[in-house]
Amino acid sequence: MAHLQFIEDAQGDVVDQIVFCSDFCHRLHAAGDYNGWNGCNEISVSEPCAECGDPVAGVEDLYRDPFDKQ
Repeated sequence: MAHLQFIEDAQGDVVDQIVFCSDFCHRLHAAGDYNGWNGCNEISVSEPCAECGDPVAGVEDLYRDPFDKQ
């Protein structure tokens, strides 16, 4: 499950997100901009953690290696 940091525009609408493998990585990356725990989120496709680079499996990749190029 992914931990997410939402990026908002001036109106407060979510326009992007940053994906992390854990709350620990989220806290490290966010430094003073940490807005609290936001874990147990499903993401569609796998992405590397924005802090450590470990794979965060997306729903479409649950039963295969998320970084297998096949």
